[in-house]
Amino acid sequence: MNQIAAVLDGLQQKINHGSTFIQRKYNEIGQAKFNFPAPVTAASLAAFEAEFNQKLPSEYQTFLELHDGADLFILDDGLGLVLYSLDKVIESTIEAKEDGLIDEDFDYFWVIGEVNEGYLLIHTEHAKTEDTPYMYWKYHEGTTEDADPIDQNFGTFLEYSIIAQGDVFWEFKDFSIEKDNYFVDEDPPKEDVKPPLPIKFVDSVRVEIEYPISKTDSDYEYTVSIYEGKSGKERLMSRHEGGSRFNKLIEDVRNRLSGRQFHYSLINVFQTESRFWENEEETGDSLIINESPQKQGLSYDGYRAFADQLPRPLPGWK
Repeated sequence: MNQIAAVLDGLQQKINHGSTFIQRKYNEIGQAKFNFPAPVTAASLAAFEAEFNQKLPSEYQTFLELHDGADLFILDDGLGLVLYSLDKVIESTIEAKEDGLIDEDFDYFWVIGEVNEGYLLIHTEHAKTEDTPYMYWKYHEGTTEDADPIDQNFGTFLEYSIIAQGDVFWEFKDFSIEKDNYFVDEDPPKEDVKPPLPIKFVDSVRVEIEYPISKTDSDYEYTVSIYEGKSGKERLMSRHEGGSRFNKLIEDVRNRLSGRQFHYSLINVFQTESRFWENEEETGDSLIINESPQKQGLSYDGYRAFADQLPRPLPGWK
């Protein structure tokens, strides 16, 4: 496995275990979002070479052959690391030259993405050899005349970006305790001081879905119980009545689990039909026993696995 594939595989494992709550500089915290598109097409690679008459750096092309762009560590403010698809690289680079963002005297750049209110660039002249660092960055304002070198090629840049959770790691070394008043302000307004959200690590969580008595009643309700711990009874996290649509119920469960900002190693979901049916029209009895109630148990390796493949209702329900 090559370096790019190994780094992305490690990130995927982290996401699948639900470890997506991140913290960056200036107390930027939250549940990060990720997107990994399909590999780049041969047509896009051919279009790129035809447009710029130059091959891509090998590490960058290796990444595109795994994913044609990616969204990494995106918080609610939209900031994070965005790597464009190759088609968008072509479009953005052409537009940047037309709009003057790529200065005519500094026109040896491709625009390949964005990070922290700035553009991510590849220096095309440096990219002609693997021995010269070609990754650059600049603020959205201004032109490429002001581009700053990151001093890395794409593979190391990607790995360091993942370690830094989508932050501009190359600026960390520039912090000076003498020049930068990072933590202390004179008489800071109290409303500007935001305490961090509590993060709780939970080995496992148990979601129990009890089906209603009647299938025919249009306003029947599921009952959902969510417990912490392997035994499922240590502490009741929430209990509420779901709506008459199973999909809506599961969305509510998903939102409830993600909204608490917990880290779950394992999520177990148990669905059980009621042992009784209402069936007055067929039998005249107000209540009869369901002799073979359906049951289903599912296990998910972390919150992300649960969110990516939500459970379906038992047969006959909706």
